[in-house]
Amino acid sequence: MIRKHTTCSVALLLTALACAAGFLTHPLRAFSPYSWATYYAPKRAHAITVDGDLSDWSDVKGFTMDQEKFFFVGQGMSSAKWKGPADLSATFKVQWDEQYIYIAVEVLDDVVTEPHGSLVKGTETGSWDDDGVELMFDNDGCGMSRYYIGDTMHHEFHFVYSSRRPFVFDNFWRKEPGAPQPLFTLPDGSTEPLAYPGEVMVKNEITDVFPKPPYNGAYAFRRTAKGYNLEVRMSLPGATMAVINEGGHPIGFDIAINDNDAGKGPLKQQLHWSGMNDMFWRKCQLFGTLILLNK
Repeated sequence: MIRKHTTCSVALLLTALACAAGFLTHPLRAFSPYSWATYYAPKRAHAITVDGDLSDWSDVKGFTMDQEKFFFVGQGMSSAKWKGPADLSATFKVQWDEQYIYIAVEVLDDVVTEPHGSLVKGTETGSWDDDGVELMFDNDGCGMSRYYIGDTMHHEFHFVYSSRRPFVFDNFWRKEPGAPQPLFTLPDGSTEPLAYPGEVMVKNEITDVFPKPPYNGAYAFRRTAKGYNLEVRMSLPGATMAVINEGGHPIGFDIAINDNDAGKGPLKQQLHWSGMNDMFWRKCQLFGTLILLNK
């Protein structure tokens, strides 16, 4: 227990030093080029039970992604196979208090499948090929250009839907000097970058430790007639959980919805709020912005 907290403290200190030294982008800057990619999160006004029932979120304004402009373009994906909002769309909402961030996501998906990629040990497939929700956080708003397994302040979470055993993953890359640049091979044989040279992919499942520090998390999926809901509560180490005009700061945030109708192979399509045209999974600068408000 002491070792775990010490590791987290060292990671926080190193990130803070990097930001102060100017290696990271200014913490108050908003990065996304999209005008819609700023969400104003109200402070929690009543208790939230993390059970996938979103009826206690009725008084919170959501953001809906139900247009072609929200589709990720890359790795062979686009909106070309999209049949409309019932095929894939989503509405997300965010609240906060001094301890936690709370996220509710209502996903419309006409064919919800059980995971397959998350069950494979190798990296030829993974959670990125399963139905589910990706949540990205730049806790301190520094705009980290790349982040790795063990970083407590910059995240790419994958919450993988399952009616039997859902999964949670957090960050997928580690440094390995000299490693060639990871590439994604398209059906026509051409390639796209997956990460930077000197990085290798690792499946970092955190399902069993998500309730513990540094996440202190809870999450729940709930199947619905038109898709599924996801409800999440977690800590954001390094974030100042305060109103923006009372000592708070912008928090980098992004969300993606993964859709695999076949239950095998690669994704059919992916919705994305902000980072839909570049390596959002490596660059916090591509995230949108989360602003904490009183109401």
